[in-house]
Amino acid sequence: MNPPTPETEIAVLKQEVARLRQQMNELRQFIQYQPPGEGDDGQPQAAYLAIQCTFLSLVHPDDASRTKAYFNATSEGAYLSLLDKEEKVCLCLNVDKEDTEFSLRGKDRNTKASVRLEQGEPQLNLFGPDNKVGVQLRVDGAEGRGVVGVCEAGKPRAGMKATAIGGAISAVHDDGLTRITMVGTETHGELLAVTPDMTTGVKLAGNGQDGGYITVNNARGQAGVILSNIPNGGAVIINDKQGNIIASLPSLPE
Repeated sequence: MNPPTPETEIAVLKQEVARLRQQMNELRQFIQYQPPGEGDDGQPQAAYLAIQCTFLSLVHPDDASRTKAYFNATSEGAYLSLLDKEEKVCLCLNVDKEDTEFSLRGKDRNTKASVRLEQGEPQLNLFGPDNKVGVQLRVDGAEGRGVVGVCEAGKPRAGMKATAIGGAISAVHDDGLTRITMVGTETHGELLAVTPDMTTGVKLAGNGQDGGYITVNNARGQAGVILSNIPNGGAVIINDKQGNIIASLPSLPE
């Protein structure tokens, strides 16, 4: 084997330099170094390194095969994921064209809690087993009225919300229909219990003639018994099924 000559060594070096230049040009597509200088506001600006890419992963300092976090960007939006010691995603931030969501995941990889902006309105969801909603909090509309919903395995059970006239708390059945509601207004409160036919069965209110009153209705929503307080004292009115008075205490004037 002939010993290398200066010419062959120079040729090898040229090839190596060309290869390094090509690699550097490829890296410069993604990495940009900005030396110290002056910012747009005229203030001194420190040097910085900018990395431009669609996927970036962070690995364990002692084991590069173990990913601890990654960032990625798609045509739909950007995503940030943090992984636990078992390399399962435990925290995720998604920003897409429509919504933004921050979620926490359990060991089963199902979402346990999420905070999201849905069409610009904030919403907090807490999930139980099988990824079913257990609690939901949100703010509706430009008025900024809050709503809280409590569920059992995704089925509605109770709700609390702000309304245009005050506030309301309701107990709900699997079908989503309200069975009992408590309403508060500026002047008084009401409690409404609903029959299986979705008519008001009992109404308890605080805006009677001289205090509160209770109305017990028939299945058609007509008052059968009214217990109230009037300026002269307590009063009971009993109606027939057509809603006509058949008895009262004290007796009503003829």
